[in-house]
Amino acid sequence: MHRFLRPFGALAALLAVLATGFGPVAAQEIDSAFSDTLIHDDGYPEVAVTVRPDGVEAPAEVAAGPHVVTFEVVGDNIVGYVNLVRMPAGLSDDERQEQMFAAGVEDQPQPGWVYFGGTNTPEPGETATFIADLAPGEYHWAASTYVPEDPAEGEAFEEVFHFAPLTVVDASGSPAAGGTTPAAVAEPPATVGLEMTDDLRYVVTPGSVPAGPQVWRIANTGQHHAHHVVMMRVPDGVTAEQIGGEFTSLMSGTPPAGEPLMAQFTWVGYAALQSGGSTTWAEFDLEPATYAVICFILDPATGLPHLANGMVTVFEVA
Repeated sequence: MHRFLRPFGALAALLAVLATGFGPVAAQEIDSAFSDTLIHDDGYPEVAVTVRPDGVEAPAEVAAGPHVVTFEVVGDNIVGYVNLVRMPAGLSDDERQEQMFAAGVEDQPQPGWVYFGGTNTPEPGETATFIADLAPGEYHWAASTYVPEDPAEGEAFEEVFHFAPLTVVDASGSPAAGGTTPAAVAEPPATVGLEMTDDLRYVVTPGSVPAGPQVWRIANTGQHHAHHVVMMRVPDGVTAEQIGGEFTSLMSGTPPAGEPLMAQFTWVGYAALQSGGSTTWAEFDLEPATYAVICFILDPATGLPHLANGMVTVFEVA
């Protein structure tokens, strides 16, 4: 087991609160449920995205439609993050670096950016896979590498983003924005749905998720908020109300009577930031247990993570 692979903004603050009174419990356990036994079966084009500490390599042009994206990190004892984005025109290199860091690491979506989703490699040496259904237009891959351990006391958390342009063309070869995926290309099949809504809710269907490898359709059906998915295995009997209530209490400085619930969670999966209207597909292989999906993204209007407003859903895998 390892520490939590990324100190997300709101979660990093929470773990700091836990560390104040509980020391080692701030080390978030990982038991990755990432899988790719099914996601290649439907014959969609394959795209390889490779990030190193000094840059990212990815195709510069692909045809519209669903693509299976395999994300790989090259380097010793490092993991990586990738998101497919559109960014405002005219940003300097420093500005796009700072703004992508704010979104991808500090959970603060930036004005003018559109996030189409991505993933995070769970362990050094492992790949991560997802499906992106690409409409014609101009995009960028935004990818980073970092060491998956908490920095030593007094050290800064270092993560640098690299960008590679991507043009998606339609059947005529045009990258005109606003184009549509060819009607002949079917949407990737999925056995589990995860809807992220504008009223800050996750909806998981079916109510009891089958154990074993399943392809999840992850859709942000709202228009006003960007969300991600942090998936945790949690103790049996824990409710969404308990998770939200404890998080609010901890962030206000009120310690729990016993061991915090959050200290008993195990990280199992993740899907990167998605703006409203975007959909991705990911495969998770979950064992029978109780799980929660949690959003730590910060609301720009209030500065509070979506979890504080109830964006956590508990579900069973049987």
